[in-house]
Amino acid sequence: MLFGKIILGGLLLAGAGTDLARRRIPNTLICIGLSAFAVAALLLLIRGDTASLTGCLGAGALAFAIHLAPWFMRGMGAGDVKLALVIGLLSGWEDWTGFLGMYCAVLLAASGILLILVRKKPKALPLAPFMAAAWYLHHLARLLARL
Repeated sequence: MLFGKIILGGLLLAGAGTDLARRRIPNTLICIGLSAFAVAALLLLIRGDTASLTGCLGAGALAFAIHLAPWFMRGMGAGDVKLALVIGLLSGWEDWTGFLGMYCAVLLAASGILLILVRKKPKALPLAPFMAAAWYLHHLARLLARL
């Protein structure tokens, strides 16, 4: 789903920028992502590729569920949860599981660095930049693996 990856790459850059600047991920970005998924889902259905569509829906549901618990505990904003849903939907199962591993690594590294620098209870962090960094690192690693 190259179409979805191109849209998602742009959404992640825009989301990271607004999250850093305003601590918000605009619903407009989420709506663009959901609209892109609707188009991609329609294309998958036309091609008869229900396995990929099921993978996209599964990845979106799992991404949403994983980020919902921290939102209930007020550990992240609703925009982060919605962005995770869009990442899962547009990435599909195989890409999302690779992204998840990279996302965990980026978050752990950033948390460790932050704790070293601050040495007190850190404030809530904007997560969209970490999601964007993980997504781009994941795709860079996949590209390098093909060389």
